[in-house]
Amino acid sequence: MASYDALDNRVRELSNARYQQYQQDLARWKGLADRAAKTQKEQAKRRRDLMAAIGADLKKLDAALEKQNRALEQDLKAFLEEFRPKAIDRPSGPSTFKDAAIRSAVLAESGHMVLPVFASTIFTADQAYFNKLSGIKEWDGGAGGINSGWVFPDDPTKLFAKDVAHDPAAWCGFNWMHHVPQERAVHFAFIPATTATYEMTAVIAFHGFYILRVDDDILTCKDAIVNLDVQMNVHQYADSGWKDFPLLYIDKQNADEITSYDRTHFLDYTTGLRAGDPVVVTAKITVEALADGGGAYSELNFQDGTANYILPLFLSVLQVNPASPTSTMARS
Repeated sequence: MASYDALDNRVRELSNARYQQYQQDLARWKGLADRAAKTQKEQAKRRRDLMAAIGADLKKLDAALEKQNRALEQDLKAFLEEFRPKAIDRPSGPSTFKDAAIRSAVLAESGHMVLPVFASTIFTADQAYFNKLSGIKEWDGGAGGINSGWVFPDDPTKLFAKDVAHDPAAWCGFNWMHHVPQERAVHFAFIPATTATYEMTAVIAFHGFYILRVDDDILTCKDAIVNLDVQMNVHQYADSGWKDFPLLYIDKQNADEITSYDRTHFLDYTTGLRAGDPVVVTAKITVEALADGGGAYSELNFQDGTANYILPLFLSVLQVNPASPTSTMARS
């Protein structure tokens, strides 16, 4: 029990510290958004002044763009109503749990320590999101006037996440600058028996889909983006440092697609650890959709239906070799 308490305390301490950093990021992103909004207004005025200077009829131009946008919005609505339910209700694929059980058994037989997820956390910029969740173990409210918060879901073994972006604006803009993605993290924890170098591999399965719908045309600058990113860190007395795993990034100016995304990723990290003190391995997951320009739409979905979710399966830990006597690891 003492070991569990030590690990639990360390996970909580790290979550609190990283949540404070998340709040700082929110404040920075808000500043960027405010500046982007001001820049967008100035650019819109310059564009209109230029069009007027060359003799364009701005009333006719506005009417034409408005008509075009109404048509794009109607087309988007029809597209989503026809195809999105099929992606949500798609049948589940092969059993990820069965494959994971086989892999973990083989790893254990070859001398690896195989660890289940210890805890998971969700950081969000809008606490109203938590009203939609069930199975919340506890949550901590934001501070400094920011309506953010974080939670420990009761079940850390199955995560749900999605992000949707839609821009109905007629002119070019910076709508993605106003966007603050949620942040999910899974935590594995253990206490090394030996001071040594360790190879750690987090195995995470993603089952979902993405939608990109955008039509860049004359007098427009449209974009639709989906981004799936994982960062991994190991903490004993201090962070070893974040390692990036860009899993999916698609940026389209012209697209009309719905694509399934079913992948199991193996995320590796090697560092030296000291015997006898808690270690927390964190994989931080960002699911993000961005859209800019009239009629642009993007969605990255690991949540809706029964076949779309994220499974943090296990962490494989292998002692590579004992640490040298001149190891620079030290207690903070």
